[in-house]
Amino acid sequence: MTKLTNTKMKWIIRKSKKRMPNEDIAEAMNVSKRRVQQIIKRYKLTNIMPALTKSRRPKTQITDEQKNAINIAFEDTKLSQRLLYYELKNRGIPVPKNKLYSYMKERGWVIPNPKLQKQRKRCRYERHHSGSLIHADCHRTSEDHPYCIL
Repeated sequence: MTKLTNTKMKWIIRKSKKRMPNEDIAEAMNVSKRRVQQIIKRYKLTNIMPALTKSRRPKTQITDEQKNAINIAFEDTKLSQRLLYYELKNRGIPVPKNKLYSYMKERGWVIPNPKLQKQRKRCRYERHHSGSLIHADCHRTSEDHPYCIL
């Protein structure tokens, strides 16, 4: 789902012309500062208001041959979706994992687990100061030698 719409992009351009800081624009639109900079740059290069493209790759469906192969493989093995994917791959009939799962869910062979469908929390190791993640040890072989920091 996109956070920005065409109307919001026009608003960003208007506010940038009025010299509103990019940080404030990004905070108001709930996007990154870099995304605001990209939109402003695209407008300055082309003098055309940026717009979202609605063209996407069309969805593909599972063929009847793949459905028959899934039915036969499931009746033979009674495997779960993940293992059935590899079984079909070994038989020479590749089926995309998500298409296989949706077909098995449609047939009632798989029960969806809502706990596993939650969005995972994003974890990124960033620090405010560049040297705060450094771990150092000092070593000295004898009193005559200088310290060595590792």
